[in-house]
Amino acid sequence: MTLLTVGSDCAIARALDDVAPIGQLEAATSAILAQRPDQIAIVAVPAPAGPIGAMTTDEFAKLTETTVTLAISAAKAAAQLEQPVRIAIVCPADAVHPDHLDGARSVIGAGLTMLVEVAAALPTITINAIAVADDVPAEEVAAMTRFVLSGHAPSLNGTTIRLDGGRDAVLAAETRVEGD
Repeated sequence: MTLLTVGSDCAIARALDDVAPIGQLEAATSAILAQRPDQIAIVAVPAPAGPIGAMTTDEFAKLTETTVTLAISAAKAAAQLEQPVRIAIVCPADAVHPDHLDGARSVIGAGLTMLVEVAAALPTITINAIAVADDVPAEEVAAMTRFVLSGHAPSLNGTTIRLDGGRDAVLAAETRVEGD
């Protein structure tokens, strides 16, 4: 099994691999095509960015390039390998339950989870997202990522796994109107 980690250089990426992840778009695509990994971890957990409008358009474009665009390019390159490739995208928990106080990151997360849903239909790709709350330890995220990439659950494809300690479920239950 050959693992290639791309994306943000953070504690999660370092817990997955001792080598810094490839963060540049073209370098990541080239590495996938040259190394032909059968496992790709895409770490796309940007720092909190504030509400929509708190970032300039250029800042948001750069954030999108280092997360969503990088993930799309990696999935596209993996599909070109014409071999089975398992991909795990680690993204913010905001992807599942939007955070209006951190809207930019919620939009990024939503794009990543939608990529998972559409790329899961590619014939040689198995792809899943792991939506992570900020306080989940990096080692726990790495362990889940390794499991998703391992193939121990071969039918796991096109889904988003939440690592948030159940907080989104509690929030949904607390805000649900009686009788819904």
